[in-house]
Amino acid sequence: MTVTAIPLLLRKKILLGMLAASSLAVFLLLILHPGEQRTSLKSFSQADSLIIHELNRFRVGPDRIRTIEYPVTEDFTRKRYVVSLPPGVSQTHLHAELNRNLGGYRVQTMGYVNVPEREMRLLILFDNKIIRTLELRTDTGRTS
Repeated sequence: MTVTAIPLLLRKKILLGMLAASSLAVFLLLILHPGEQRTSLKSFSQADSLIIHELNRFRVGPDRIRTIEYPVTEDFTRKRYVVSLPPGVSQTHLHAELNRNLGGYRVQTMGYVNVPEREMRLLILFDNKIIRTLELRTDTGRTS
């Protein structure tokens, strides 16, 4: 029996049934499958710890990180990290890992690249506010 041998109305009913069954399956998956567990950032110092931890994973020691603080209000100080990356460390990979790890805390990252200077600036945002900035510079003159 070919598809054209099935009456048009019956084909429409079969397609409607398949669509309803697939919609029900997706609905059940959404209800029964636990979603991604996301917590919120408890403090900006927690963001600092997560950033430093990620830099350490990429073999970036404290001697390669300079921190500059900018008071914004009485309660908030924005930090800028100037990071000299060891040769062979990918700025893009570091950005991706930071984004993945900070994303679980509802923190977003945005990156801007200055190609001739081999620099990347990462903006770390929480509640649509820039809380930290990382300036990643590839160090070609030092060995680790």
